[in-house]
Formats: sequence, structure tokens, C-alpha cells
Amino acid sequence: MNRLPFVPENPDDPRVKAVFDQLQERWKDAPILHLYRLIGWAPGLLAPWMGFAHAIRFKTVVPAALREIMVVRSGMLLGAEYEWKHHWVAALEEGVPEEKLLALNEWRNSSLYSDAERAVLALADDTAHGTGASQETMDALKALLTTEQLTELVIMAGFYSGVARVINSLGVPLEAGYESMMPQDETK
Repeated sequence: MNRLPFVPENPDDPRVKAVFDQLQERWKDAPILHLYRLIGWAPGLLAPWMGFAHAIRFKTVVPAALREIMVVRSGMLLGAEYEWKHHWVAALEEGVPEEKLLALNEWRNSSLYSDAERAVLALADDTAHGTGASQETMDALKALLTTEQLTELVIMAGFYSGVARVINSLGVPLEAGYESMMPQDETK
């Protein structure tokens, strides 16, 4: 249950209204997501948060399936149901087989995952359980990915670990029908 009231979908603050208008373009036929209706209480941070989250989702070179499997794992480890359930849908949309998502708790002992997926899942585990990626994880990522991809993934892992902590702190509840709420890149 949310620990703060929701910002109204038609807010008085023009900074929040401008972001909510953008969100309604990206999430066609969906309400403003609960996460943003709670982050909206920090109007000076909402637009930069959205810009960064949008860049992570649409302006990176990392294969989207790798990003999404990492976010689901991270959200699960951090107990952020809102995050992992939203990204479970995104992972399926990006072609991650549900079998892999269902086996995430046993990824280390499973033959389902590629070497790149294993490295990314280790990164999710490291950033959820510790202070960052271990040397072993960094070495595995370096052997499989470009420096740009590796750097993006480290930034993504840190961001989504932080998102999970914000979600947990604010008690962000899932929206009814979240399964059909997929953002679109308005520049595509």
C-alpha cells in the first residue's frame, strides 16, 4: 500500500503536468503509473528521472532482452514486486522466454541461460546483494560485451536497484491491468 497519497492525474504543478502529459503519450490508453504519481511529489526530480529512465529504455545499445532479464532478477531479489512484475511483461515483449523468467531463482544451476545472460544475472545479484559488481562479474562482462554495453549495464543495474528501493520505500502498489501497460518511444 502506498505510503503517500497519489499526486492527482491532473496536477496543479505545471512541472508535474508537463511530465504527466508526456507519460500519457508514451503509455497510450493507460493511467499515469503509480510510481510516477508518487515521484510527482518531488517535481524538480520528476522530469530528470523520466529523462534518464527513458534513455535507459530506448537510447542504449544493450540488447533489450538482457536489460529486462537483469531488471526482473534485481527486482525479485530486492522484493520490489512493482518493478519485477512490470519488467516481466517487458521481458516477454523483448523475446525472453517465460521459461527463463520462471527459472531465475535457479539461474546458476540452469542450462537455460547464455554466457551473456549469466554475466548479466551475476551483475543483478551483485548490485542487489552488495555494493556493486564483483571483479569476477566485471571480468565475465568484459569477455562478452563491448565496453559501451558493459558500462550501460552497470549504470542500469545501479539505477534499477535504486528504483527498487524507491518503490519499496514509497510502497508503490501495482496498477490493475499493468500487464498491458507498455511504454512507447515517442521519437520512434
